[in-house]
Amino acid sequence: MITSSLDILYLALAVAAIVLTVFIAITLAYLIFILRDVSKVIADLEEIIDRINKIIVTPLKFINTVSSYIKPFLERKSKKK
Repeated sequence: MITSSLDILYLALAVAAIVLTVFIAITLAYLIFILRDVSKVIADLEEIIDRINKIIVTPLKFINTVSSYIKPFLERKSKKK
């Protein structure tokens, strides 16, 4: 089986390649887990931003629209006084 130093070199290179492949696979698995968690966080963040939009921004837009319609009437009232 092992008859020369070249055989030992090939065996060492094969073991190193296997170990490197295992480490790359583990790293890739952790990267996939991290990206999945980031995706979940982004989905939760989008939901929170949607709620904020419904609770705060939409009523403020309504108030702005109403005030733009009321403003001319108020200006006329103030000019009459």
